[in-house]
Amino acid sequence: MTFQEYLTSKGLTEEQVQGVIDGMGENKFFLASEEKMDERYPKIKAENEQLKGQLATNQQELETLKKSAEGNEDLTKQLTDLQAAFNNSKAESESALKEQQKEFAIKLALKDSGTLDENIIMGLLNKDIINITDDGIMGLKDQIEKIQGEKPFLFQKAEPDNENPDTPQIVTKGNATGKDKPDPSDPFAAKLAKYE
Repeated sequence: MTFQEYLTSKGLTEEQVQGVIDGMGENKFFLASEEKMDERYPKIKAENEQLKGQLATNQQELETLKKSAEGNEDLTKQLTDLQAAFNNSKAESESALKEQQKEFAIKLALKDSGTLDENIIMGLLNKDIINITDDGIMGLKDQIEKIQGEKPFLFQKAEPDNENPDTPQIVTKGNATGKDKPDPSDPFAAKLAKYE
C-alpha cells in the first residue's frame, strides 16, 4: 500500500492527499522504505563527513611532505606513488558513494511504483543506463514500465478485478433447518427417509 492509498483509506479526498504530499517536501518530511531510516541516515551522513575530513587531512599531510622532501629524489618518488594511491582511493570512495546514493534513489522510486519485492526488481534493472540528475532519475521509468508489461505479478494491482476474483466464492447446498423432504433421486436419502 502506498502512502497516497493509505491517506485515501483514512477518508481524505484526492485534493487533501495531494496537499499533504506537496507539503511534505516543503516541510522536509520524506518517506523511506528502509526501516529505521531516521536512525541510520544521520550515522551514514556523519560517517561520510568523517571520511571527507580524513581525505582532506591526508591531502594536507601529503602536500606538507612534498614540500619537505624537495631535493630528496627517493622520498619524492615515494610521495608521488603515495599521492597516486591516495587519488585512486579517493576516486574509488567517491564512486562507491555515488553508487550507494543511486541505489537509495532507485529503491525509493521503486517503492513509489508499487513493487512487491524491490530486490527482485533491482536485479532486473540495468543500472548502467540509470542516471541521477537534478531533474530526477533518468532511465528508470522506461525500465519499470517494461518490467510491468513483462512481469505484472511483481507489482501491486491498481484495482481489484471483480470479474476474476483471486478467491472463488464457494456456496454449498444445505438444509440448515432440516425440514425439507429428502431428494427422491438420492438412494441414500430414500433409505434414510424409511427410518424416520
